[in-house]
Amino acid sequence: MKKRVERLRGMHDLLPEAHQHQRWVIDQLSTFLGLAGYMPVDPPILERSDLFRASFGQELWQNLYAFRLHNHELCLRPDYTASICRLYLDHYQRQPLPLRFQYAGPIFRYESPGRERYRQHTQIGVELLGGHAAAADAEILQLACGVLHELNISSYRLELGHIGVASGFINRLHLDDHAAHLLLSLMEQISRSEEGEQLAQARLEALYPPDLSIEKMAESASQNGKVEARYITSLLNGISISFGDDATRHEVVERFLWKVGRSEQRRQILHALEFLRALRAVTGSPPEVFEALRSLLDRYGLDATPLAELQQLVTVVEQCGVPEQQIVLNLSLGRGVSYYTGLVFEIHGQGEDGFDAQLCGGGRYDRLMRAVGGSHDTQACGFSFGVERLLSHISSGNLPGTAATQALVVPVSSQDVPYAMQVARSARNLGMRTEVDVTGHGVGAGLKLASKKQIRLALIVGEDEQQKGVVTVRDLLTGEEQEARIESLLNRVLDEEQCL
Repeated sequence: MKKRVERLRGMHDLLPEAHQHQRWVIDQLSTFLGLAGYMPVDPPILERSDLFRASFGQELWQNLYAFRLHNHELCLRPDYTASICRLYLDHYQRQPLPLRFQYAGPIFRYESPGRERYRQHTQIGVELLGGHAAAADAEILQLACGVLHELNISSYRLELGHIGVASGFINRLHLDDHAAHLLLSLMEQISRSEEGEQLAQARLEALYPPDLSIEKMAESASQNGKVEARYITSLLNGISISFGDDATRHEVVERFLWKVGRSEQRRQILHALEFLRALRAVTGSPPEVFEALRSLLDRYGLDATPLAELQQLVTVVEQCGVPEQQIVLNLSLGRGVSYYTGLVFEIHGQGEDGFDAQLCGGGRYDRLMRAVGGSHDTQACGFSFGVERLLSHISSGNLPGTAATQALVVPVSSQDVPYAMQVARSARNLGMRTEVDVTGHGVGAGLKLASKKQIRLALIVGEDEQQKGVVTVRDLLTGEEQEARIESLLNRVLDEEQCL
């Protein structure tokens, strides 16, 4: 026997009821976002891989569905934001800003599957290009909270951060690009828990291992400016070791300086980890947390402007009806992708069993447009929700019922199938959900089929019914049977549905 082909791990099948609920959520939110001026767009699922290299660095590239086909490097969309930027550059550069876009569709990431975590899942979100940063940030935060109110989800936690605080500190350390990007990409892991922080530190320790003899030189270098090649050469000249030729001596000097540089990078990285640990420790609800954060930034000599921006945003979301105790300031918050430049935020929901799930993520990304090929930076911000996770937090009482079939047309014989199709078409034109019995087993089997599928009305059609232009209606709940014209059935069905 041939082996059955199974569904891929991390993927899931969307069955009729779940599909209807997902479609309902998308339709509800699309209407809601449309009222705020967000135009629906639908970029392709498949894009050139280079489009996502700017937003998903080396650390995350291994999680993408990237492949080579006909000499092209391609990628299944892992995120919408870069695709929307590419769409803007292709079609809208001559349009005045701001521009508002909304989207809904699948994204793909090769991550470890888990509870409510799939390798293909559905996102719905918005991107706001242009506009004044403070006003635009306020709008997307208001909309993100509005999405939850629209779906009657009231139990959630809004985490607000600002990547400018951590990036400003890291940039001041003069780390190399790889180390700086790595630290920023690990911020999400660091901000989650002590365990995540320990894993991130272990990763950095492995990449920048200690060398005590070199570290002393690096510490001296940090105090005196830098270690110059001429000093190392002078030191080597005083050692009675033969290096063969000048090229070998030069290589030894270069390798030593490289080690000193690596050791200095390690020292600075550990210093940055201390700062991020301090940021994570000062996390809490407004207004009290602002004073502690100001004190921390002052201690490190950092600009407090991001705090003023966050205070304004807190006022906005509180005016939207978000309780103060559901807002958390977390300046160590990282979003796992490298394109954020200012505000970052997440919304977490808690299920009845206490399971904490991220429902939404977003923020400001003013440099991504240039990174994907634009001629200049463009102010931009946005957010996205995971539709599957949203559904798990919506009360079943607020979801629509499954649209059941209302009538089954049963032809008496195969010669009556054309008339059965005509009757079904007329019923559907009137708005009735109608199927045709295509089993060809006759009336008795057709009635049993309708009963098994819990279809209340059987519309029996034969030669007599066709000549009269009627159907024989069998109510499988009451057992009543009568002839009727198809037009008169609609009112009967509506009356019965109102009684249920």
